Amino acid sequence: MKRIAILESSSRSLVNFRGNLIRTLRQRGHEVLCIAPDAWFADEVRAIASEFATAEVARAGLNPLDDILYYRQLRQLLARRRPDTILAYTIKPIVYGTMAARNLGISEIYALITGLGYAFMNVSYHQRLTGLLARSLYRRALRFDRRVFFQNPDDRDEFVTLNIVESEKTALVNGSGVDLQHFTQQPLPDGPPVFLLIARLLKDKGIMEYIEAAASLRKVFPSARFQLLGPADPSPSGLPLSTIERYTEAGVIEYLGATRDVRPFLKQASVFVLPSYREGLPRTVVEAMATGRPIVTSDAPGCRQTVQEGENGFLVPIRNPSALAATMRRLIETPQLLPPMAAVSRRLAEQNYDVHEINRQIIEQTCI
Repeated sequence: MKRIAILESSSRSLVNFRGNLIRTLRQRGHEVLCIAPDAWFADEVRAIASEFATAEVARAGLNPLDDILYYRQLRQLLARRRPDTILAYTIKPIVYGTMAARNLGISEIYALITGLGYAFMNVSYHQRLTGLLARSLYRRALRFDRRVFFQNPDDRDEFVTLNIVESEKTALVNGSGVDLQHFTQQPLPDGPPVFLLIARLLKDKGIMEYIEAAASLRKVFPSARFQLLGPADPSPSGLPLSTIERYTEAGVIEYLGATRDVRPFLKQASVFVLPSYREGLPRTVVEAMATGRPIVTSDAPGCRQTVQEGENGFLVPIRNPSALAATMRRLIETPQLLPPMAAVSRRLAEQNYDVHEINRQIIEQTCI
């Protein structure tokens, strides 16, 4: 039996993305301590883990004092619990969790890079500055980690090229996986097409491109529906709710708010859309595939891995609402494409994204 500490950037992620892994580790007899910056899903985490604790940090903040306090909280928690193994996800838990663990003499440290996101897009001055800092912090921390997992080859290759991590320490896994018994294949809905985008309200998820494409298509296909589901986000790339509500009031999209269970919304959708600029491997796309939905997503790291072009969906260029609209129009005008694409999506989910197989790979390579 081992004492394992899992460090995440939110309690919700611990439940939604790591829940199956936590259960599997407990079934193997391990003690599992979960640490997150918030307690929103504390009860749900405690129901599956041995223990839950909070170490507060601003997920997207750049205040060094906040990060120092976060490091101290992590160090205190780890010093009291003395875990044998650290498994950390997302940048701040990885960086400061690794530093705290090393200072306490813990050597079994593993990291999962779940996407490079905002800091590695290098468009604005703020992104370039954030990217320089992120690369420096990752480089300092990952040299101590035994294994660094990536969810797509583009992210791994970038880290190796930038000398952030040695190639021999890396491993690839197909995202966080999905429970194929929880997300079952559903028949496509009848009636006019319903497009659905599920994401936090971030510019880099391609939400404004989706809205622009929806606005142009609504003029030609007034019965088509364009839905958006997801919570607001405080990061620099966040979109204000007032912007989303303005387009909802204009009849361009239907904003569905946030939810703890996306399955009813996927069930009523005909096509899933995610024109993101970059992902690790988008869980929402995999959930849509498991539900049996055609996919329209961007030809970007993480996203492109989910689509076999013309088989279960289509790839579009990033930041290109015209190309996105043209692809969505093609699916509106040729609805006979949808059933075979839906079937392929489900088959690919079964072949590549079974959460139990992905967790098996992680456990095997971390010796837990």
